[in-house]
Amino acid sequence: MADKKNELALLKDFRIANRYDGMDPELLAELQDQMEDLDPENGINCRLIKIPAGGKLAYEVQGEEDDDVEYLKEIYGVIIFTHRVNGFWPSTFGTSGNPEDKIPACSSMDGKTGFWPSTGELRQCESCPYNQFGSAAELKGEQAKGKACKNMRRLYLMLDGDPNFYLLTVPPTSLRDVNRQLQKILGGGVPYTGLIVKLALEKAKNAGGIEYSKVVISKAGLLPPDIAAQAVAMRRQIKEQYQNMTLTLDDYAPAQETPQGRSGGVEVSAVDFCDGEAPADFQDAPPAEEPLPFG
Repeated sequence: MADKKNELALLKDFRIANRYDGMDPELLAELQDQMEDLDPENGINCRLIKIPAGGKLAYEVQGEEDDDVEYLKEIYGVIIFTHRVNGFWPSTFGTSGNPEDKIPACSSMDGKTGFWPSTGELRQCESCPYNQFGSAAELKGEQAKGKACKNMRRLYLMLDGDPNFYLLTVPPTSLRDVNRQLQKILGGGVPYTGLIVKLALEKAKNAGGIEYSKVVISKAGLLPPDIAAQAVAMRRQIKEQYQNMTLTLDDYAPAQETPQGRSGGVEVSAVDFCDGEAPADFQDAPPAEEPLPFG
């Protein structure tokens, strides 16, 4: 007999919105014609969801403009697509005030193969020396316990009645837990494109005594079949385009109260993003014998 407490409700009111729903057909045709006059853009146009610094418990959700921000303790939405991503910034990244410093020296959009644009080199992430525990360095150059390469996961989300895509990049401090939460969610037998999930934050503290915010994901309800079918179609479209998305320091650095370097750049210390020395069985991502059923 099924456990009634673990059954998810079918949330019939949840809607994946189209920006042009209800628009006059002639106006829509004219708008589409004018859009073709513009230069095409690669990648996916997303609004950002950022994780606060200092253990705060409200996400920073980007609005219509870059400086238009809403703070939400809980976010309900559908995960349309998710994939691993790695980025390596030199130990002095962000301290020159140069916008180009936001671009990593090496990045990987699948967490497996890294690309160094300066040399054109492709490097396997698993064996890269920058992707090993103990390779990180503090701003003063001292060795730290974490990885120099930052292992992250991107979540592309749709919210109820909102036609915009939202992008949340899960930082190294939340990666292990989020991977486990996603495995547990999918272990219930329903694809994530068929579920409404709740995103929350909980306060945690690393070995250095620094408080940070940890991402928590849980199931909130089931999507009606027709809405789930829309989510599946969107997933296929995003999966064809996600590798064109640029990785920058904004993916890694937390929102709010980020310390500024003397020359105007952002200083981020490795200890801010490391849970401390990794035990022998710790993995930034699930081991090979327990792969996640997505990218």
